[in-house]
Amino acid sequence: MKYKRFRLALPAILALLLWSTVSFAATTVIGNGRQSRGYPGHNAEIHGDLFSLPGAGSITAVDPHGAAGFWIEKDSGELVRNFNTVAESNGYSLPAGKYRVIPNLKDGVNSCSVAVTFTCP
Repeated sequence: MKYKRFRLALPAILALLLWSTVSFAATTVIGNGRQSRGYPGHNAEIHGDLFSLPGAGSITAVDPHGAAGFWIEKDSGELVRNFNTVAESNGYSLPAGKYRVIPNLKDGVNSCSVAVTFTCP
């Protein structure tokens, strides 16, 4: 009798464990941007992929490929924050919303990119 009750309750227990694992798992979102110097007035390029934070998110990692810091802007183009160095961005938090990240070019560098990882608890 006890085995039969356990067998009937097992799917409910597994579903509850799966739900609790999913609901408490952190979401990771990566924002990517790139910039190339080009020739002034000709082919310079600034591009940031739009990304969405489903909830408040904190910067947990930055991968600067030749970048001297980066800036964050809202999807409207409004500047949120400029970071002159990657180190000063660690732990910075943003509310839920849509954003872009754009790398700052170093002197003497013609192109760079940045990947910024946000973790939403």
